[in-house]
Amino acid sequence: MSQLTALPREIAGVRIPDSALAQKAVDLTFRVSPAVVWTHVLRTFVFGSLVGRAQKMRYDEELFFLGAVLHDLGLTAEFRGAQRFEVVGADAADAFLKDQGVDPERREIIWDAIALHTSVGIVTRKRPEIALVHIGAGIDVVGLELDKLPPALVSETIEKLPRYDFNRAFYAVLVETIAQAPQSATMTWMAEIANEHIPGCPCPSLASRLKASPFKE
Repeated sequence: MSQLTALPREIAGVRIPDSALAQKAVDLTFRVSPAVVWTHVLRTFVFGSLVGRAQKMRYDEELFFLGAVLHDLGLTAEFRGAQRFEVVGADAADAFLKDQGVDPERREIIWDAIALHTSVGIVTRKRPEIALVHIGAGIDVVGLELDKLPPALVSETIEKLPRYDFNRAFYAVLVETIAQAPQSATMTWMAEIANEHIPGCPCPSLASRLKASPFKE
């Protein structure tokens, strides 16, 4: 029995897509992710959907769902790699979708949604399916504009998709991911975490790179 059948058909008034491809994407995420991650990616979809509805956005629901559900594959033990986790996850999702026969144009949208989901100030300029992954994740991770969502719907979402001590547990996942490939954090938003938690981390920040520039200004 597919693991998707364990999910409600609707959360906070948001329908959970149940196409064969959506089911396979959820099954993959359930299989490779700790609970703190798979519940996060599903809340990303619900919270993003609530924003999309409030702003009367028109978008492809399945594309957004796939981008949301697959957006943190790069944080899992099965898919971690040498590049920054957003790109690793985008590549893993693209390989999965290619195996499922998804056409290149749709795969490209999902790749962008995943690779750009932490790119503040850039990704919201992209098409809704891409922007909403960033928006939903931002709400769930740091509470970005959480106060604009109806509190009752937020509570229902968390009741059905528990946070599992999210702040501590998700941070631990980030540290563990960086530890596998410290260089992947170089000059990214992860560099601060890497330098604080990974002894001898070879991941300088942009500031340190500028100070060490070989040019004599």
